[in-house]
Amino acid sequence: MENVKTVSVKDNNVRLDRYIRRIFPNLKQSVIEKFLRRELIKVDGCKAKSSDRVNSRQTITIKHLDYIKNTNSERKYNQELVNLLKDNILYEDEYILAINKPAGVIVQGGMKVKISISDLLDQIKEGETFKIVHRLDRDTSGAIIFARNANVARYLMEEFKARRVKKTYLALTSGVPNKNRGIIDYPLAKKCISGQEKVVIDENSFRNATTRFSIIAKLEHNVAYLELQPITGRTHQLRAHLAHINCPILGDGKYGGRKAFINGIVNKIHLHSCSLSLKLPNDKKIAITALPPEHIKNSLEALHPPFE
Repeated sequence: MENVKTVSVKDNNVRLDRYIRRIFPNLKQSVIEKFLRRELIKVDGCKAKSSDRVNSRQTITIKHLDYIKNTNSERKYNQELVNLLKDNILYEDEYILAINKPAGVIVQGGMKVKISISDLLDQIKEGETFKIVHRLDRDTSGAIIFARNANVARYLMEEFKARRVKKTYLALTSGVPNKNRGIIDYPLAKKCISGQEKVVIDENSFRNATTRFSIIAKLEHNVAYLELQPITGRTHQLRAHLAHINCPILGDGKYGGRKAFINGIVNKIHLHSCSLSLKLPNDKKIAITALPPEHIKNSLEALHPPFE
């Protein structure tokens, strides 16, 4: 189902998102953004952004109006996710909001994603719409921060880009590195392998990637409990690097295959963003920490006796 509208003279030079809200007054900005990302809203048949200005006689095509009409039926699930995010707030001030993201929750949606945190950023705090400045994989839990306005978002994105934000992760791996601490330094590239997009080691890639690791404990079944610090922030960097040294993250079948699974251990990825250290726009330095989820705690108890 689709709706085709021709922009009238009175709507000339109006922002695209405002024009759409004139047609569908109850449509949330987050849904408009999602439709634009998925290219379900097009201008003259082309991909567009919410900030684009429409011109008279342009054609606006909006697909899947049945989704828009059924949005109300999804409110209950959306509200449950909003409540979950609120319950997991770690820190907030005038600049940022930090959340301990549960495993399985998607930060920003795509074509096959019904709902993500990005669709709910205007519902966490009344009257505010937070901005995404970095991401975690769907199945990675832990500390993630959001900016309270666009200026803070630009500042933080530059801090991440310049590698001034210190990120620390915890992981359980099937396999123990051959030294207690070290650096994994292999360039990465995205490739399609057997119809599946993966990040792989590619010596010809210009996308250098560096990961520091240290062993916290050596556990039963040849499992390692690691602290990881990604110096660079490439997609799936930790997962690809650890799989390459034959120590895939527990539960990560995409990169570790059968080796990533151990009988009796829950089939979830054991990777957690445990801390973020950064400087705020007022030069204040903060460290945000997030406790690991239950499945990691349970696996530690199952694989290791009490620490000495």
